[in-house]
Amino acid sequence: MKNAQFIVSAIACAAVAGTAAAQVELAVNGDFETGDLTGWSDFSSGLQSFGLTNDVNSGNFAGQFVNPDAGTAGTIKQANVGVGQVASGDLVTISFAAKANAGPGGVLFAEFFSELSGGGTSSAELLGGAPLAVTSDWQTFNFTAVAGPDVSGGVTLQFNGATGAFAGSTIEYFVDDVSIQIVPTPAVASLLGMGGLVAMRRRR
Repeated sequence: MKNAQFIVSAIACAAVAGTAAAQVELAVNGDFETGDLTGWSDFSSGLQSFGLTNDVNSGNFAGQFVNPDAGTAGTIKQANVGVGQVASGDLVTISFAAKANAGPGGVLFAEFFSELSGGGTSSAELLGGAPLAVTSDWQTFNFTAVAGPDVSGGVTLQFNGATGAFAGSTIEYFVDDVSIQIVPTPAVASLLGMGGLVAMRRRR
């Protein structure tokens, strides 16, 4: 009995390891260690600004977005990544480190989009369902999403720092160590199948 349990545990561990190995990294310069903003799309305007900082979670550089304008939103994106790599239904794991300094009403959102090749999206998700619970200290966030029905334009991870429509509402946010990984559907199916095998062995 103990030998059987050991074998089942070993098989399960091997399945998890195989799935992890199958993951594909989509983020480009997610840790900013190129020393520039390669891979990032900047949608700052007015007094907003996006640049590098040495106030980091790890490494030498992180991204810093400053939005001092009340009633506006400032965004940066890993836009349309994984074209031709990510498929509909793929499991997507998203992780990043973030922190923020905010005035009254300032909030930070993380959003995930499945993109159409001609523009528009087939699905959109607010990660965590609400503004991120960021503080002035670095924190690591982890989310899992499923690629939408059409990802011909890849997928996009967007950080959106919004301010309230009143004077004194500001937000300054920092991001680092951004990772967007896909686990292709066959690897997910393999893992689920192995889970079924483990359940069968336990019933016996």
